[in-house]
Amino acid sequence: MTTTEHLTEPPRTTEPRWRRARGLEFLGPVQGSGLKDPAFLVRREDDQVVQLSELLHLVLRSVDPPRPAAEVADDVSAAYGLTLTVDGLAHLVTTRLEPLGLVLPDEASEPARPLRARPLLALTAKGTLIPAHLTGRLAGVLAPLFWGPLVLAALAALVVADVALLAGGGFWAAVAELFATPTIALLIYALLTVSAIVHELGHAAACRYSGARPGEIGFGLYLVFPAFYTDVTDSYRIGRSGRVRTDLGGLYFNVLTVLALGAGYLATGSAVLLLTVVVLQLQMLQQLIPVVRFDGYYVLSDLAGVPDLFARVGPVLRSLRPGHLDDPRVRELRPRSRRLVTGWVLVVVPLLTAAFGWAIWHLPEFVARGRDGVRLQQLVFDVAWERRDWAGLALAVVSIALLLLPLLGAVLAIWRVLETLGALARGHVSARLASAADTYDAVAPPDPPHVVSAADFTDEVMYAAPAPVPRHGWRSAVYRGSGHLLNPGPSAPEQRRRELEHRLRTPIDGSRRVVVMSRKGGVGKTTITLALGSTFALLRGDRVIAVDANPDAGNLAHRVAPPHDRTVTDVLRDLGQITTYATLRRYTSQAAESRLEVLASDDDPGIGMALGRDDYHRLISLLDRFYNLILLDTGTGILDSANQGLLTEADQVVLVVRAGLDGGRAGALTLDWMDQHGFDDLVARTVVVVNAERRGGEPPAPMIRHFEKRCARVVTVPWDAALEPGALTDMSSLHRRTRESLVDIAAAVADNFVAEGP
Repeated sequence: MTTTEHLTEPPRTTEPRWRRARGLEFLGPVQGSGLKDPAFLVRREDDQVVQLSELLHLVLRSVDPPRPAAEVADDVSAAYGLTLTVDGLAHLVTTRLEPLGLVLPDEASEPARPLRARPLLALTAKGTLIPAHLTGRLAGVLAPLFWGPLVLAALAALVVADVALLAGGGFWAAVAELFATPTIALLIYALLTVSAIVHELGHAAACRYSGARPGEIGFGLYLVFPAFYTDVTDSYRIGRSGRVRTDLGGLYFNVLTVLALGAGYLATGSAVLLLTVVVLQLQMLQQLIPVVRFDGYYVLSDLAGVPDLFARVGPVLRSLRPGHLDDPRVRELRPRSRRLVTGWVLVVVPLLTAAFGWAIWHLPEFVARGRDGVRLQQLVFDVAWERRDWAGLALAVVSIALLLLPLLGAVLAIWRVLETLGALARGHVSARLASAADTYDAVAPPDPPHVVSAADFTDEVMYAAPAPVPRHGWRSAVYRGSGHLLNPGPSAPEQRRRELEHRLRTPIDGSRRVVVMSRKGGVGKTTITLALGSTFALLRGDRVIAVDANPDAGNLAHRVAPPHDRTVTDVLRDLGQITTYATLRRYTSQAAESRLEVLASDDDPGIGMALGRDDYHRLISLLDRFYNLILLDTGTGILDSANQGLLTEADQVVLVVRAGLDGGRAGALTLDWMDQHGFDDLVARTVVVVNAERRGGEPPAPMIRHFEKRCARVVTVPWDAALEPGALTDMSSLHRRTRESLVDIAAAVADNFVAEGP
């Protein structure tokens, strides 16, 4: 081969390969998370802890050892239950994992500078006081202090000590001594500083006692005050009770400190010890405030199962805007956590906004008074220097430092807020410029001149699209009460309901057959068939029929109207005579409210042979001529010839399961059987309905995730007393939440109503 031939040979393409960054530690799933989906924690070499979704966690675990992207994608697909393409894998790696410093190309020597979290209202100007290895040793020694009986004894002793100190009547005498001898304030500062370090050791010891590994103890500026901190991010891999114990561990060690100082005061009568006890307990109460990042904030955060409440402020506020859909970071929260976080935001945002505004307004006065205070302490320092009063000198230096630190903290806090606002503004401007650039590219070169014709006189051209009008609630009252002048728009739930109804009304070309099935009896399959059919009949304009296709005696028809004397058997007998819809209508019952038609099964005890596959094929062929939507309520025997024939005729399957382990297993086995017998296309389009049979019977999260990975949609129908009797069912008597879930099911089924060719 010549050199020229070698140069003209097409370049070889190789699949990308990645590897994990050095020093990663997998901490496992987040325990007690407030998120609907599982989350996993990974610690980087720089001790930054990153939270990942299940899919990203699987990708991160699968990229090592480095190998072709197709192999990694196959392994992730097998573990996750959904297919991940090579392009999808590359997108996840390059846009999510590489910026976090978790994955890098196999040929790269070191990762780019990874992103680090910058929480709002976090510590600034941080430094290390006790390194992590020494903190771990101290925590191991102190961890036994969290033995349950010892904690209870300490709390009881605190109550006794406070009563004894108040009854002693020495507080005001101690205050008088402080004013008479200001230098004793220096000793109080020193004791409070030591107690703050003991407080942080309490967090570390509680973290160790709960089974996690504490990190370093450090110092920094929080808002405008000097503060200490303990790195306990490893506690997120332990349970909620362990995290709450870690949050309160500092206060518990403060209790022990108060007991020690109180005992010293009772023994010596020292005013310094008494005043320190009082101030320390005031600081303990301050730590319980959940507005800013004190211990109370972290307790509330762990009770909600949300690591950073401040990160949810923006999403919650955006979700509360009238007429806007919920932010994804709000929708991912469990209902209880969502309510807790939303309530916290509604309290905290006004308080912090008012506090920040007050601080900005009074900043000049704050700076002036601080300057005057520093000058005064300089005079005190000069006088103490002349007198060689070393205690006075130290007090003056500490006082100057305490005056300057809040000023520095205020400047840093304001700078941080302005920097955040600037970043938001730059992002908004960049998005607008990018949108303008896209628009410019879209209109160049110009389109050819348009020839005006009658086709231009459409509704969209002649009339502006009307704004959506609210139908319910206070928004509707405002709209009607103002004579249609004020239109606040529909609420987010109403918008979602309209979107579901729009999907539900997807046109059908021809007919669609929906099989409602379950592997077990008594799970509410017939109830769901009736409710789903009634929902379609109420909200669609075409003909809907529900067929009781149970090979044994079914009771679907008894749920909508008094017993009818004609059944499926009669229709099959008279098949040749039924040539019009009016004739077929003589064989069906009809619900008075929804106009749903029902064709009953034969419950004559004299019947000796059930209907088979061919019988139902002939029946469905007839119904196709007169109905747009056919719902088939099957029996429980999946091996039955009739049920297998119905699956062959089906365009869509609705699988009804019970909210429990046995119900989930039966449903999963049904899907397995369908996969193995040529119905895998139906499995992918299946809508799984989890029917709660008792109040509060919510399905477990792993069960929901299993079906979400295999099927098109999973919807939970709450328990409803109106569905319990099993008799004539009036849809208007159902609870609102039940009706909404039925619309959700119907919309999911209608998503598969594709127009078929002639």
